[in-house]
Amino acid sequence: MEFKILDKRTEESKNCFLAKADLYSYINGLPDDYQDYEVQREIVSNIYLDNLIETILYKRHIPPIVLVVESGDYINEEYIFKVKNFKILDGLQRTFRLKTIFDTILLFQKELKANSEILEYTKFKLSRTYSKELISLNSSTSILSRIIEFYKDSNIEKITSLYADNSQWFEIWTDLTPNEEVQKMLVLNAGHKPVKTKHQLELLFRNLLPIIKKVQPDNFELIREKEQSSTAYSKNRKPGQFHFSQLISSIISLKEGRPITTNVGLIQKTQNEDFEIEKYSPYFNYEFFEKYILTLINLDKAIIDAYGDIGIKWIGREVSLVGVFAAIGRFINEKEFSPVLGLDIIQSNIVNKVDKLNLNEFEEVRNNLDLSKINIGTVNKKAVFEAITDLIETKIESVNWKKYFKA
Repeated sequence: MEFKILDKRTEESKNCFLAKADLYSYINGLPDDYQDYEVQREIVSNIYLDNLIETILYKRHIPPIVLVVESGDYINEEYIFKVKNFKILDGLQRTFRLKTIFDTILLFQKELKANSEILEYTKFKLSRTYSKELISLNSSTSILSRIIEFYKDSNIEKITSLYADNSQWFEIWTDLTPNEEVQKMLVLNAGHKPVKTKHQLELLFRNLLPIIKKVQPDNFELIREKEQSSTAYSKNRKPGQFHFSQLISSIISLKEGRPITTNVGLIQKTQNEDFEIEKYSPYFNYEFFEKYILTLINLDKAIIDAYGDIGIKWIGREVSLVGVFAAIGRFINEKEFSPVLGLDIIQSNIVNKVDKLNLNEFEEVRNNLDLSKINIGTVNKKAVFEAITDLIETKIESVNWKKYFKA
């Protein structure tokens, strides 16, 4: 794809080009996996963006779209910028809808050639006739109907000219590091609908993904926030599924020896220059993750075998994993044991003695709490943390959840 360069600026050896291209070339130049860039959030509902059809029909201004291009994927020829491949740093939501509208225009063109009566179809008949095609395009009867209405009123010969004759501005960043891409994405989204905190956390620890994928067995499935929110996951979890953000928070809790909360403060801490990632090196390696994932699978199976659906839900809550691993972290920090040895303690003191968790009572006590007087997440984490601490230090034979929930 080719862009015309309008301006250029440099920041610490990184170049940003202000460029333009027509929308037709942009949509046709989209990579097949343009939605899969891990820095981006999922496609979200937005009534203003859903009305982008009017902007297209009347060739109104669309805010600049920000792209990133890696070294080797572009050629800069003074005024022309040629790109082999790119990722969308800001503008995915607009791009998704631009493509939907364009694909709907192509559908209309194809059907018009075959059947001119489409121009007279009611919305109801359009829906009944093209519902499957529109669903496959992520489109709707309203968009198709509006395109037909505009076509009839404008006497436009080639409706794809709405894209071919309409230029779009782009900011194109070259040679950014992965961390620089994340930082720019967060800045660009600062005034928009906030990027979910858990998604930000996953981005900051995305370097763990290759290690996890390398060691994970077939009965382990990693769920990302952009694929399914942690809230939806906890309600619909299946055996063997684990949420990436919860694994991160459990590892941080293991390292810190206390339950942590996934909030803006944690994100700011991990982005701070004083955050010493080196301290986490014993937790971010192949040996640890291989055993960590095996421990999770064993814990999951043992709890589900003992408690059924209650066990599936219990493991699916962040408060449970954070509480368990924080308790183990506190114990090994005091004893100066290694993280891997901490996983052995989970196996011997929890997995092998899962009946002592008494999770049926956990659910009963938890569900009877007065939610108007407490922060349920904080209370849950503290209860699990204190109960598991006493269990592994053999201060109790089995957990009495009324005691730890102070019910």
